[in-house]
Amino acid sequence: MGSTSAQGWYLFVFIVGFTLGPAGLFALGWPIALLGFALMAVALVGFRSIKEPAPEASLRMENKPAPSVARTGAH
Repeated sequence: MGSTSAQGWYLFVFIVGFTLGPAGLFALGWPIALLGFALMAVALVGFRSIKEPAPEASLRMENKPAPSVARTGAH
């Protein structure tokens, strides 16, 4: 199963944010860190917005008895 263009862009934004957040905390300053964390939040919200809902059939689980295995002979 392939990914869509939107998934690729949100992954890119997440990686950039994941890089800028800690880099800002340790070397580049608070504004860069906040920008990085904001980009991560945007990416996570974006991923949630493009998520497809589960099909109705997969939400209903049916309890079916497991098929019996015929045993032949002694062990």
